[in-house]
Amino acid sequence: MLRIITYALLAGSLYYDLRERRIPNFLTLTGIVVGLVLQAVLNGREGLLASFLGLGLGLLVLFPLFAVSKFGAGDVKLLAAIGALRGLQFLWRAALLGAVSGGVMAVLALAYHRELSHVTLGIITGVLYRTQRTYPYSPAIALGVLLADLGWLL
Repeated sequence: MLRIITYALLAGSLYYDLRERRIPNFLTLTGIVVGLVLQAVLNGREGLLASFLGLGLGLLVLFPLFAVSKFGAGDVKLLAAIGALRGLQFLWRAALLGAVSGGVMAVLALAYHRELSHVTLGIITGVLYRTQRTYPYSPAIALGVLLADLGWLL
């Protein structure tokens, strides 16, 4: 049941993030509350603890990047909601796989927009390269969740 709710949350988040470039609070905050309640009901005190720890880790992972304006608040709350739904053990794998997926997606996007050579040259010369493009991060989070569910990084 928690897996189905997680995928419903991700589907809604993907829809809004790709269409409007924002993830609404009604999705993420509902995911957090439902995760905490269901973990408590299904798994008792241990489930509630795992849910709170997953929520905390979800906030801690992306909050520093939000603080320096690299990620939106919706991305932070989405990862926190997944942590609340699925717990700490699941979240660390999903977050790591999401980060790797996001990196691959960023490289592919830069290559598609023919900006990859600028980044490579900047790395070699030490010149900071900044693109004005921004990309939604919910697809990377969703892919990280899917790969974690498929057993990557056991």
